[in-house]
Amino acid sequence: MSIEKIAVLGSGLMGHGIAQVAAMAGQTVSLIDKSEDALAFARQKMGDSLKRLAEKGRIKDTPEAVLGRIRTTSNLADGVRDVQFVVEAVFEDINLKRNLLAEVEGLAPKGTILGTNTSGLSIRAISGKVRAKEKVIGMHWMNPPQLMKLVEIIKSDKTDAPTLQTTLDLCTRYGKETVIAQRDVWFFLAARARVGFSIENCAMQLAKVADHQTLDAVTRYRIGLPMGEFELLDFTGAVDIRPKGLASVEDILKDYPDFEPWPEFRNAYSYLAKEVWADMSAKGLSGVKSGQGFYPYPGRKYLKPDIPKELADKIDPVQLMAPALNAAAWCVTNGVGSVEDVNKSMRLAFGWPKGIFDFVPDYGIKNIVDTLNAKAKAAPKWLDGFYRVDPLLAKWKA
Repeated sequence: MSIEKIAVLGSGLMGHGIAQVAAMAGQTVSLIDKSEDALAFARQKMGDSLKRLAEKGRIKDTPEAVLGRIRTTSNLADGVRDVQFVVEAVFEDINLKRNLLAEVEGLAPKGTILGTNTSGLSIRAISGKVRAKEKVIGMHWMNPPQLMKLVEIIKSDKTDAPTLQTTLDLCTRYGKETVIAQRDVWFFLAARARVGFSIENCAMQLAKVADHQTLDAVTRYRIGLPMGEFELLDFTGAVDIRPKGLASVEDILKDYPDFEPWPEFRNAYSYLAKEVWADMSAKGLSGVKSGQGFYPYPGRKYLKPDIPKELADKIDPVQLMAPALNAAAWCVTNGVGSVEDVNKSMRLAFGWPKGIFDFVPDYGIKNIVDTLNAKAKAAPKWLDGFYRVDPLLAKWKA
């Protein structure tokens, strides 16, 4: 099935980026938002982006031709009346997404595929009010969509094979690579494989094992990632986003308790969201957008933090990487994705220099397992069980 007309719901950073990608691939796009001001701003941002891409020779058409394929509207019924594919890209709010897709189903042509851009909310729950649940599919686009190569695809237990194949074909047309999350669990595959790294950074900082600068120095200079974790939290405004996302997840779990099958993971994340990130958010320490987070940002503009390289020698990188590897291994052991897909996700979604499992020889599997066991013995109550060695790592050690 060739998709020529799509609608994107929501004109924010992700929404207008997805609309731009579709138009660059020759599709006719309806970009829909309740706010006319937001739509005007989105068109300006798309125009700026297309101009930069044209200057680098990265688009075939002129910026004007691409923009000409994008129609903006605040009228939902008009925007979806003749489309074949919808990508919902509104806030990570389960009720907003669920209600919006149900409304769209009643307005769009029968058989329209309903995609939802989410980094971690249940596709089953989002499709809860949709009648044709087989036509709902998750699409986790990476930020910014027009530059990042990976789109993670998530099926619900109702998504049918034609919907999956059409979505994969669409991503190929867009020049994207894909991974498929094989289970509809919290954070799916890509973000879930990485979030153990985030939890451990915050846990070590909270326990005063090292401050945020030291941990970011280790990440930047010894592990080789493009950003330290605390720099990334500031850049994305995660201390605002994560507590709100957790509220939606807790709502989902009332109806779908199997959406989070690793309770120790939930406990660790929930503790940080409620006791650390929500508190920072309430104090306005949201990062770049507020001018202050873990680092200062004068004028609310991003400037890469100046972190002394010598700080990186204070902490052995395995202290951060062992829990990260353990969380990534959970995804493999529990059938969310393969070792290869986890590695692909880390490289293409998060800019890691190599797949996370490719770091195992660097640190040694015995050292990794011993580090996890040592952390388990000293763990506070909120991390109880989080460091239990995953069977995949135990197998590799044997």
